[in-house]
Amino acid sequence: MKITKKNIKASKPFITKDTSIIRSILDLSNAPVKKQSLAEAVVKPGKSTEEHLHEKTEEIYYFVQGKGILTINNQPSTVNTGDAVLLPPGTSHKFINTGKKAAKILCCCAPPYSHKDTVITEQKYKMIIFDFDGTLADTLGGILATANIMAKIFKTKPYTRKKIALTIGTGLDSFLNGLFPAEYRRRGAAEMIKIYRKIYDGEFKAGLKVFPGVADTLKYLKNKGIKMIIVSNKLKRYVEDIVKLLKLDSYFEEVMGSAEQKLMKPHPWAIGYYMKKYKAAKHETMMVGDSQYDVEAGKRAGVVTVFLSHGYADMKIVNRLKPEYYLDSIKKIKGIV
Repeated sequence: MKITKKNIKASKPFITKDTSIIRSILDLSNAPVKKQSLAEAVVKPGKSTEEHLHEKTEEIYYFVQGKGILTINNQPSTVNTGDAVLLPPGTSHKFINTGKKAAKILCCCAPPYSHKDTVITEQKYKMIIFDFDGTLADTLGGILATANIMAKIFKTKPYTRKKIALTIGTGLDSFLNGLFPAEYRRRGAAEMIKIYRKIYDGEFKAGLKVFPGVADTLKYLKNKGIKMIIVSNKLKRYVEDIVKLLKLDSYFEEVMGSAEQKLMKPHPWAIGYYMKKYKAAKHETMMVGDSQYDVEAGKRAGVVTVFLSHGYADMKIVNRLKPEYYLDSIKKIKGIV
């Protein structure tokens, strides 16, 4: 029989999903392990792991150095050098180092530890603010149809989908001024908006569809207790009607439209308003949108920004703003929160 012997000094440290510093002693990566693994976890003074659980693995923590608070299924307990704690499969746990030196923990796992079996249960985000057009739903068809009916009335060339996509986002006033500058100067903002809304009332359902994965993702986020808000530069009643039509209304705490914003996106006023209302810190707040205006608003508010690439954006500006996350599907938000 071949004897397997490893020394911890030969093991390079790595960081696990729960953010602890790990050095494997014997596990699947360096030994013909079948039923268990042994590793050393290190948590620096004042630091903590993220709350997590293992769906299949039973763990034993043995504290060889340091002290702290180990919270198991939301029940905190003081632990000291020499203590051993059993963590059955499915048990959420988090360790906070309250001592002045690094805490060292021997972790025995059966079956062997794996990243796939580790589920982070820590609540990172308290609130997510979503844009609407191009973020949750494809509403461009109705906007395009309305703009081109107006173009026919004003005897101007019709607009392409791409042109409309790059023009929306800063509010209806700016949108109409950009498309029909001569008529806008002649008629004024109020009349132009009145014409647009009369036409849009009959066209807003054109090509309307929810993006793939939206309903499932919103359900997941709601089940995690995250408050969700829609902030749109669109009129509130249109957003609420479409959200209801798409059966997404039960997921949101509030909808804020153009009339409710003292200053519209890309100004961060609305984000700051909701952070104060729901007592959410900057690092607990996420702004999700599909345009440069959403990213800029989030950046100016100091919150975490998520850019969805399937919407309506000027990528040169988006890249310059450097959102924290670029996602090609809203479903991938699950991996962030």
